[in-house]
Amino acid sequence: MAFPRRHSLFPFLNWLPRQTRASVGRDLIVGLSGAILALPQSIAYALIAGLPPEYGLYAAIIPVLIACLWGSSWHLICGPTAAISIVLYASVSPLAVPASEDYITLILLLTLLAGIFQWLLGLLRFGALVNFVSHSVVLGFTLGAAVVIAIGQMPNLLGLELPNQATALDSFLMVFRHLGEVDKPSLALGLATVGVGVILKLLLRRWPTLLITLILSGLLVWLWPAMFGHVKLVSAFVGRLPPFSPLPLDLDLILRLLPSAVAVGMLGLVTSLSIARSLSA
Repeated sequence: MAFPRRHSLFPFLNWLPRQTRASVGRDLIVGLSGAILALPQSIAYALIAGLPPEYGLYAAIIPVLIACLWGSSWHLICGPTAAISIVLYASVSPLAVPASEDYITLILLLTLLAGIFQWLLGLLRFGALVNFVSHSVVLGFTLGAAVVIAIGQMPNLLGLELPNQATALDSFLMVFRHLGEVDKPSLALGLATVGVGVILKLLLRRWPTLLITLILSGLLVWLWPAMFGHVKLVSAFVGRLPPFSPLPLDLDLILRLLPSAVAVGMLGLVTSLSIARSLSA
């Protein structure tokens, strides 16, 4: 019986000994820049998926550590995306209340199933199937997800407390019916944040403009409580990792989540492959 070679079990042993002080220094700068950019983005992705904000940080930290040590590509990017976040929300929100314990459990079960599906594709050498999904399909799906995300965040922008709707169209109609209840400070703060973010992006291309924009907006709310004191804030983070707990391996629940898991798995493979190809070109 042939045992796997050490480098196949621990692929990071191939590149780790070749690191130099100069390369480590460059990687530290790039890693710090990536972490600064990922901080606001990962929080936003968690909120889009209907999860507490700290779960975005978990998804931006733990998978990246595993992928960099055991991944097979130097160009592959691992972490949460907007498209997958909206698919997770659309798949699980009809089954449980977003951000609840049951909802988080279902999200974890769905992502586990998606990971198993991706692992089986690699084990059976079916990974080449993603080559048959055109870039236009991925682009169209991403743009559609962007529209759904924008509509879903309109109540937050307008300062409206509205119940969750089944479809994006229902959400848009619900917002339209409550336009008379718009909170002007919330709208002004949201538009100012978007405007400042766009301007900084144009002027300071190499700076972490998203993080700077969030800091400036937070300072504005803190310094002007009379105007923005009632604006809804992101809930406080839990300063610890989530406890380990068994997932509900219920067959009916697994079968119900399986189509969404396949969609998430394929979407993750296609988007990751597209990014890896563009970086390696």
